[in-house]
Amino acid sequence: MNKERNKKVLVLTSGGLDSILTLNIMKKTGLDVVGIHFLTWFNIPKHMLPEDLSGEWTSFDGFRIFNLDISKEYTAIMLSPLYGYGSAANPCIDCKILFLKKAKELLDSFGADFVATGEVVGQRPMTSRSTIMKMIEKKSGLKGYLLRPLSARLLEPTVPEELGWVKREDLYGISGRGRKQQMELASLFAVSDYPPPAGGCLLTEKNFRTRFMDLVSHSSNITINDLTVLRYGRHFRFSSKCKLVVGRNQKDNDTLERIKWGNIRIDVVNMPGPFSLMKWSEEIFHLRSALRIIARYSGYSGAPEKIVFRIEYGNKIKIISYIGKPDKILSDEKIIR
Repeated sequence: MNKERNKKVLVLTSGGLDSILTLNIMKKTGLDVVGIHFLTWFNIPKHMLPEDLSGEWTSFDGFRIFNLDISKEYTAIMLSPLYGYGSAANPCIDCKILFLKKAKELLDSFGADFVATGEVVGQRPMTSRSTIMKMIEKKSGLKGYLLRPLSARLLEPTVPEELGWVKREDLYGISGRGRKQQMELASLFAVSDYPPPAGGCLLTEKNFRTRFMDLVSHSSNITINDLTVLRYGRHFRFSSKCKLVVGRNQKDNDTLERIKWGNIRIDVVNMPGPFSLMKWSEEIFHLRSALRIIARYSGYSGAPEKIVFRIEYGNKIKIISYIGKPDKILSDEKIIR
């Protein structure tokens, strides 16, 4: 008689301590463990794009993690979240449901039996109340097959527990926003290389919300790249159809060069300066204003001098010179704060 295979669990990972602990807890129970990291334009390291990681297996604290880009699906729920936003532009409930639905879809392809996450009861204001966690589990289609090992003793038993795949005594009853118990567990599992508690999701940041609200108030057909570019540079609004993004530093410049956004690309060629992207409505005074703003962030000594721009528009490239002082007043007036 063939020995029954080990049960396999898909663990949703974010890279934080809770994820690392969940991977280790599941491994300790004797399960086969596969990590899944869902990539979007906003939850990957800054100055990286989803295509840099998507479809790749990476090693994370000794575990193999599969990276999957779901930016397209995420963009749809972000623009029209069924359960609304949090304090900023964060559709947290819809986000959780989407991630768990995608995990459920992957069970068969990975030969897995259930899903586990690093969620902790009471840790997040929108999604970690026990009643909301139950609703999210139901809406995701994983009712009974979603295990939260760090808080399992505070929640109803799951199918993996009832069938003996996982022993309830091997799970934990952590709750609240503190990290003391997780850090103690990290010592128990000899985990020392983990990131400090994060300040929260990018979508909860006030500055990002300002940029996002500006975008949705001026655009009806929003793309992934419209959202991706919100993470970088300084943003200036000239009209509903015209916007400028100016790199803050070399890393911003390099990333903006990779993003296919806008219809004009502007570079400073005779001194240090930012790389800029512009969605241009072909109003010439808007382009002139953009050059005056870019001049402010270029390598001026303070006195009026010539700055040379390389402007790419469609298949055309033009070299244009600007002479004068940087326009601080204009940039302060047009910037999206």
